[in-house]
Amino acid sequence: MSDVPFAGAESSFNTENSAEKLRERVIDMTMAREGALAPDFKSGTYLFHSATVDGIEGIFESGEILNAGEIYERKLAAKSAEMAAEGRSEEEIIKELRKITIKRNSGQEGISWSVNGIDAMPGTRGRIAGFVAAPELVLGEDKLVIPSRPAPYELLQVSSDVNAEKLFETKKQYEMWGYKEVNLSERATVESGLIRYKQNIDHGDEPDKYGLYSSHLRKMCERGGLSADELRKHFEITEDGHVKIDEDLHQQKFDEQYLPPAAVFTQALIDQGKFNGSILEGKNVVEIFNACKENQKIILFILGQARQEGGYYADAYGAELDKAKKVGAKVEDMYFVTSHKDLDGWLKVIEKTGHSPRGILLYDDEKVVKENFASDERGDCDELSDEIGKTLGADKDFWSKRIGLDVENITRAGTKGQVLKDSELSHDIEVKVSDGELQITRREIK
Repeated sequence: MSDVPFAGAESSFNTENSAEKLRERVIDMTMAREGALAPDFKSGTYLFHSATVDGIEGIFESGEILNAGEIYERKLAAKSAEMAAEGRSEEEIIKELRKITIKRNSGQEGISWSVNGIDAMPGTRGRIAGFVAAPELVLGEDKLVIPSRPAPYELLQVSSDVNAEKLFETKKQYEMWGYKEVNLSERATVESGLIRYKQNIDHGDEPDKYGLYSSHLRKMCERGGLSADELRKHFEITEDGHVKIDEDLHQQKFDEQYLPPAAVFTQALIDQGKFNGSILEGKNVVEIFNACKENQKIILFILGQARQEGGYYADAYGAELDKAKKVGAKVEDMYFVTSHKDLDGWLKVIEKTGHSPRGILLYDDEKVVKENFASDERGDCDELSDEIGKTLGADKDFWSKRIGLDVENITRAGTKGQVLKDSELSHDIEVKVSDGELQITRREIK
């Protein structure tokens, strides 16, 4: 075990992939001198990516961290080849492939990294594991950008063709509408709120121990709702007639101040004259939703209008998402992070898969135990961040001076306070590598 950088280490261990050889490349961060790996992280910047035990095993098997979109494409290709070998017809293959779905999220767009700080740390409790990399080694032609609703210290690795502003602006609206989303729990989206209100009308006040029929839209109506002018503060009607809703509404907590996005959208419909010429002309939002109790065609009309808007933003987001090509980070270019007690097990996995990291970093098993990913508990992110930062010689002013954000003072949002408030962020920052040097620029927003 060593506490010095692996000067001149090859990117792959080739035939030297035995546990004995790998042990020579292990650094105990609890004992390492400060800045032990600084020569490998010359800009003072590190990228950290953690996952569950199953997720880490998958990374070792494939030999790289990949964005979910690329993983999805590989699954489709593998399934297609398997069925073709079985002699299945093209029609059968297409039908089967349609069953393989992918959730549209930042994992599809790129690879999520914690940069010079850790807050979101998905993983298996008691077995936290992940990878640390220098951006100069893994980015290539890719770039790092601030994603929509990021966790503190999060940047997203995306392909060079991606326009971050357009991608995330369309994504935020796509998610706001909840277009054709199927979910048993109520979510802070337009469609979810409307569907839940209809269920509430259908089932009335019958006992509901699972909360499947409770409706925040109904609660708002019972409180009397907001004035039209207050609702108008949360949306705008674009030049081409589409409704754009305040993205912060998607990050609300379900408390007494919760404002249903469906109520905001209904005010937009009023302003667009969608109820003119009907018995609802001149009614306010609360009066319209109260009328739904006697005539459900009204809420179905509002839902239909919402799906038109949601479909528009789904298509717009899809068009931008198509530009998000494969991005990856090879295991051989990264350091693996794990606990002392799990070292032997992971050495066996590495031997089996043949994909060897540049080295292995061990943290304090007693201090780093709990994961944190939209959790009620904070997790042991700070402890692991401190150990990695000390060993790598991380730049403590990276976010404040180089990115220009005071992460700790940005308002937190989300049901668990796990993300940063989007309206306080900008997506014009790009982190790239040019001639081996890290460059941080602000892209001109058009």
